[in-house]
Amino acid sequence: MGLKKPQVLALGGALVVIVLLVLAPRIPTGKEQTEVMAMSPIQVKTTEAVALVQGQDPMRGIMMLREVLQEDPDNVEAHWHLGLFSIQSGQYEKALERFKKVKELDEAGFPDVWFYLGRTYATLDSTDQAIACFTKYRTLAQDTAIITGVDRFLQELKTK
Repeated sequence: MGLKKPQVLALGGALVVIVLLVLAPRIPTGKEQTEVMAMSPIQVKTTEAVALVQGQDPMRGIMMLREVLQEDPDNVEAHWHLGLFSIQSGQYEKALERFKKVKELDEAGFPDVWFYLGRTYATLDSTDQAIACFTKYRTLAQDTAIITGVDRFLQELKTK
């Protein structure tokens, strides 16, 4: 049984899309390219490390983020991403330390740190600290949906 005309057209279209994706430029153009070129070597390394963690070589990416912190112990981006990855891997104590460091280094640049601190404290059964962090985050959030979600978290914690 051969392929019918619609099936052949669909396969041909898919093939064209695949070829176009393969041939698409991989280097950002325009403004993005100048932003990439303006990044410091440590920023480039941090960005590459995050891509590796989220891609096919997570352990290599984690090691690169640790190297970034050896070179620059106050690199807030590296602490932030290591905190997020610690949560993903269930390492809440490590996440807590990373997020505390982010708060210490650049609380204003990372307002979501209050949410993640609250979440981590809640996971570690530190209810009072979780409530304090979510309460602080609630004052920083602009989106009503986020505020509603935080209110639910706070209600759950207070009735716990």
